[in-house]
Amino acid sequence: MGIQLGLSRITKLLSYAGSPHEKLKVLHVAGTNGKGSVCSYLSTLLQDTTDPNVKIGKFTSPHLVDVTDSIMINNRPIPMQEYNYIKTQMSALNEKYLLNCSEFELLTCIAFSYFHKLKCSWCVLEVGLGGRIDATNVVPGLKKYACGITKIGLDHQGFLGNTLAEIAFEKVGIITRGTKYAVVDGSNDQAVLDVARKKCEEEKCTLMITDSAIHGNMIKTNSWGSMKFDHLPLNGDYQIFNFRVALAILDHLQQSNELSLTSEDIYERLENTTWPGRLQDIDIHYEKGKKINILLDGAHNGCASLELVKYIRKIYGQQPLTFIIAVTSGKDLDPLFNPLLRPIDNVITTKFSSVDGMPWIKANDPNDLANIIREKYTTNVRAEPNLLKVFPGIQNNNTEENGRPIVVCGSLYLCGEILRLNESTSS
Repeated sequence: MGIQLGLSRITKLLSYAGSPHEKLKVLHVAGTNGKGSVCSYLSTLLQDTTDPNVKIGKFTSPHLVDVTDSIMINNRPIPMQEYNYIKTQMSALNEKYLLNCSEFELLTCIAFSYFHKLKCSWCVLEVGLGGRIDATNVVPGLKKYACGITKIGLDHQGFLGNTLAEIAFEKVGIITRGTKYAVVDGSNDQAVLDVARKKCEEEKCTLMITDSAIHGNMIKTNSWGSMKFDHLPLNGDYQIFNFRVALAILDHLQQSNELSLTSEDIYERLENTTWPGRLQDIDIHYEKGKKINILLDGAHNGCASLELVKYIRKIYGQQPLTFIIAVTSGKDLDPLFNPLLRPIDNVITTKFSSVDGMPWIKANDPNDLANIIREKYTTNVRAEPNLLKVFPGIQNNNTEENGRPIVVCGSLYLCGEILRLNESTSS
């Protein structure tokens, strides 16, 4: 089954499962880029490591290494045995009542059931696709203590629309009747901000738009005064905008007496934030006893590509790079490649294998991708369909490809497969 947006199927399934989604305290995050980072900031800052009774659920997608990575409590994945047990229950209900729920809808239901079962204090939800009719939006507005909207750009136009305003309409759809507070990244285009304002007026929801300037990583809050963050644990200058959205949500909860955080709590917990596959500098073990340093980033659209370019120019300057690229079939390639690839760069095109639970997702053929890149961007390109041969090929290559900084991008599914390879060969 491919992507099937809509709330009717999951609403019915959850009702048969006891409506766990109606018994959670939810923070809901949507956007084109940065929503996973915001979820990571929130889930980490909400954790009280001194109190085992405080359980923070986090639901994100797609998973990187294992499907259980999508469902976490206190940043630990749901045990596989528990995942399979709840999935069996949900699948049985799905079949019994002929609901025809998608794999993502089942995954969402598993998350809600698990979070309710373990009595999570807070549940941080990342939208899967869009927002308005995404499966996560089945949560009632009254159970959403805040919504966050990150940077919105052109992506998934076939599902969400062809303009920023159209896509923003779908994203801000997570702000539903009963939602009291919403935070929107102020660096968004004015068209996005206008759509958010209109939606909040319609739903009688208080809107907070974050600062759109860097200001030396200074953030003003109502609860903790002005806070200075010299270093954020996630790479990229744009992370200050993601962090502002997360901190504004926590500021609101603190002002509403839903939290009791000190500024010291925030500074200390912040350093524990991780979000793999996003500007991640890592030594990949590609064979037993052999490793290679890479920059791993899931940049898969134009907005993310621009941020990746800013970072690699800051780190590597203008020196030639080697890119390892795989892209999901159907993606618009020009917005991704135009800012990224130069004639002096080398490119290796490859592919990721099938994605667990999403058989409709396929990688572009590496040879076809190489031909497109060769015609428009650089002639220094070769196709290597077998991912297992990519890194040995670089190490054994005596040409200028060897020794250059290596950047892996184009798909989170590619990043996940490389991280799985690293786990299997480094253990």
